[in-house]
Amino acid sequence: MIEAKKLTEKSMEVFEYVKNAGGKVSLPELANALGRTERSIGANLTDLKKKGFGEREKVEVEGEEKPITYFVLNDEGKAWVPSEE
Repeated sequence: MIEAKKLTEKSMEVFEYVKNAGGKVSLPELANALGRTERSIGANLTDLKKKGFGEREKVEVEGEEKPITYFVLNDEGKAWVPSEE
């Protein structure tokens, strides 16, 4: 169950952005919106995935050299509300 999970400040920032954006956001959008590198954001996505909040999804985009990575919240991630503790 996610309720007992604790997130770092940076992972919480990423989680809140994804949740407020409807539950699916691309890695480039996250990096741009949060003013951080894709590599830094990627570490937070790994943390969120390990804690059961969602999954990475790679999408082939016509005209792009490599797939675009998205982070997609699962049902638990969408429902989770951080405690005030």
